[in-house]
Amino acid sequence: MSVPKFHDLSFYSEPSAHRSRYANLVKSFRANFSGDEIEFLARSPGRVNLIGDHIDYNYFPVLPMAIEVDVVAAVSTNDSDAIVISNTDAEKFPKHTIPIGKDSDFAINREQHSWANYFKCGLIVAAKFLEEKSTDIKLKGMNITFSGTVPTGGGLSSSAAFCVASTLAVLYANGVENISKADLTRITVVSEHYLGLNNGGMDQCASVYGEQGKALFIQFKPQLKGTPFEFPVKNLTFVITNSLQVSNKYETAPVHYNLRVVEMAIAGDLLAKKLGLQGMPRDSNLDTFSLRGVMDGYCGNWDGEDLSQGIANISKMIDVVEKTLTEKDGYNVEQCCQGLDLTAEEFHAKYLTKIPVKFEVLKLYQRALHVYRESLRVLKTLQLLSSPVDDDAKFFQTFGSLMNDSQQDLDLLNESSNAKLNELCSIALNNGAFGSRVTGAGWGGSIVHLTSIENLPKLTNSLIELYYKHEFPHITKDEIEEAVIDSKPATGSCLVSAEIVKKL
Repeated sequence: MSVPKFHDLSFYSEPSAHRSRYANLVKSFRANFSGDEIEFLARSPGRVNLIGDHIDYNYFPVLPMAIEVDVVAAVSTNDSDAIVISNTDAEKFPKHTIPIGKDSDFAINREQHSWANYFKCGLIVAAKFLEEKSTDIKLKGMNITFSGTVPTGGGLSSSAAFCVASTLAVLYANGVENISKADLTRITVVSEHYLGLNNGGMDQCASVYGEQGKALFIQFKPQLKGTPFEFPVKNLTFVITNSLQVSNKYETAPVHYNLRVVEMAIAGDLLAKKLGLQGMPRDSNLDTFSLRGVMDGYCGNWDGEDLSQGIANISKMIDVVEKTLTEKDGYNVEQCCQGLDLTAEEFHAKYLTKIPVKFEVLKLYQRALHVYRESLRVLKTLQLLSSPVDDDAKFFQTFGSLMNDSQQDLDLLNESSNAKLNELCSIALNNGAFGSRVTGAGWGGSIVHLTSIENLPKLTNSLIELYYKHEFPHITKDEIEEAVIDSKPATGSCLVSAEIVKKL
């Protein structure tokens, strides 16, 4: 299945609502690159994860959907040795020039963080893909103007949307006119690793594979794939609220995101050691045993399709964690070394040098328990969504309970929620939401709320009055409209022909 190309804005649920934004993008491009004509546009959306956070980098399935906020790049090509990137929000994202000559290596300076680094991530993986096709490749010069509506730090995957749109733009500019969704996902999954962020592949896969009106069941083993599915209840909808507490994944990674990656990697190795498992692939981002790998090694390989078997295997691992990871308050380095039969130097070299982390204790029990319990909820949710519905009220209650249990574990086991996010969930649950949970990396960002069409007005009004106007007394109407995000499942990554410019 290839990335689609459109000649109009029909990939949006309400095309007319986006015309003024595209007209502004064209105007900005012409102001930045006088005399140039837009040749094509590359686009990729943000995503909201309905359930299954901090488990993708352990290769357990997740349930996200693409949403209509997105990143769009207007592109022209030339024969220069540079790519110039600009943005419709020039004050926040100033123009950058990236050399692409023979001696250019696109090196990312992690000490000098800028939005251009995210473009370089997309450029690097695109260049590697082009080199796979031909060793004699000379990158085209490009002039690009970006427009983004995915809030940065909002937990809706703005960085993934930007990296995927950038990759798609570079590939198309260099003659790759037909790329499969599988290939685009495969190469962009690792794009943010060049920034030192050891994420899984959910964000990129959801952004690429999204379909209008459908959520996605994304699997990582035995192979990466996204399966769209419709909801069995017609009056179901989601509200996504940006808490306006910004948590930049890159800047907070040493104590938040990357620390969870390291803790889960150590937990995987410690479980494997205690269970006497051997001969398994070291399949995590840190060359350790993933928690999915430990489960397959202990319970037998799960094909990812048999939900009953997956539920049985994960349930067994929850029991194993309770009995095996005995330091419930956290492990210090000495205790980890004893359990893994490593010296302090070996432990440091193996787990603490590849990505920077800061910690007092390593909460291996909590992180492993979260991964298995959250993975179990994903499969139970998929079972629910795949079954006939006799009672809408019971469906909403069951789905909502799974989301609420997820939020509790994100708060207490993964510690990626906080008091303000919990308060936002509580307001929603008291005013028409059946389930509310942090979505994405957490530590700020957005909350996704399950509700019905009938409850939507009360829920939205209550969130505005009791949260936004209370927490941010001077918030404007426009800011509120941006914070309460349209949650309709959206079309994934696509190309848009230059014909759209004539129609604006």
